[in-house]
Amino acid sequence: MLAFDHLVIAADQPELEQKHFEEEHGIRGFRGGRHETWGTYNYLAHLKNHSYLEWIGIEDKQTALKSDNPLIKQLAHSLSVNQKGPIQFALRTNDMDLFLDYWDKEGIPYKGPFPGSRKKTDGTLLQWRMLFPDIQGHTLPFLIEWEGSNRPNDIHFISNITFTSIEMGLGDLPNTRRLFEKIYRLESPDHENSTHCTWPLENGCLIVKEESDLRVKLEDIIL
Repeated sequence: MLAFDHLVIAADQPELEQKHFEEEHGIRGFRGGRHETWGTYNYLAHLKNHSYLEWIGIEDKQTALKSDNPLIKQLAHSLSVNQKGPIQFALRTNDMDLFLDYWDKEGIPYKGPFPGSRKKTDGTLLQWRMLFPDIQGHTLPFLIEWEGSNRPNDIHFISNITFTSIEMGLGDLPNTRRLFEKIYRLESPDHENSTHCTWPLENGCLIVKEESDLRVKLEDIIL
């Protein structure tokens, strides 16, 4: 089963945005590191049920603009038009090759996998892969697969707050439902009505709705 991995938050000043969030909600954060090949850097806040928030910004604009990674392209565009805040999210898989085989078989277009890495503050290297469905006209959640654990070594940086649900929409619920079921190999939703469908994730739930916005619930906190 897929899990909610992390929410991507576009930020001009990731450290400042993370600090404001920490002061308001009491969820401790820390500097993640630099992505030298993408020209970006991030601050993170890890949640209790193996998920996290990522405030990501650009420190080398030219490197970021040259990146072929769809997320970095989306980030650069979002910041260029002053669209800050949540812009994207990742679903975690432990078997990305299974999805690659399935997408090839079903003729689902995609980009990647893209290797990712950053040096943690303790100097160790964290690595992962990212896979993006490439459906024209839609920005859909990407898949991520970690090499080893991405959890902070210091448990004091893991909040007691849990991820509850993530909601997104593309403006056409029946079409969005079909897309999600096909691309992410989802079974029939646990709950559905005329406005939304809900599927269980390993650590919460995914809600596809009519409205074309992105919203995350962390217990009683809504982003």
